Amino acid sequence: MGQQATGKGYWVLGIRYWVLLVVMALALSGCAPPVAGGFAIYLLAEDVRTADVPWDDWSSLEREEQPIIATDDIVAYAKETHEIELTAAAYERVQGLYTLAVDTGGLPFVVCVGDDRIYAGAFWTPLSSLIFDGVIIMEPFETDKRVIRISLGYPTPEAFRGVDPRADPRIMQALDRAGKLE
Repeated sequence: MGQQATGKGYWVLGIRYWVLLVVMALALSGCAPPVAGGFAIYLLAEDVRTADVPWDDWSSLEREEQPIIATDDIVAYAKETHEIELTAAAYERVQGLYTLAVDTGGLPFVVCVGDDRIYAGAFWTPLSSLIFDGVIIMEPFETDKRVIRISLGYPTPEAFRGVDPRADPRIMQALDRAGKLE
């Protein structure tokens, strides 16, 4: 029995040794494990028109598995203006939302930090004649800057109703931890 305990003890020490080596290698290489609870913007998995979204209970709506924008897609997030500089690939994905038949009623999205749904809004086009009282991301046109802005209300901020959710502390902390916040 003493030999089995000693063999088991060596095995546990071996595992601890390898874990310590991996942690040290990551620390010395400058790499870090991914931050849990990252910022992301998801489209809805359900085909729901913006006008039909139950805005008082949008948290029950199913979101896509993969976000349209994730923390790794963000170059920088300006906390004062809520402008997001995106990577070229992410910017193309967002522009691709508008190349389909333009829906002048918006395309709903959900902003999350990890699994927490913080707020909902809609991707919006300036071709719309509808008024929207929520959060929007307007169709981007400038390809050289690769910047989108999360705004309030359409056609003007005065159309917005409610409390501005964009500076939620969970969002700002997640972006700050990821080194994206300006």
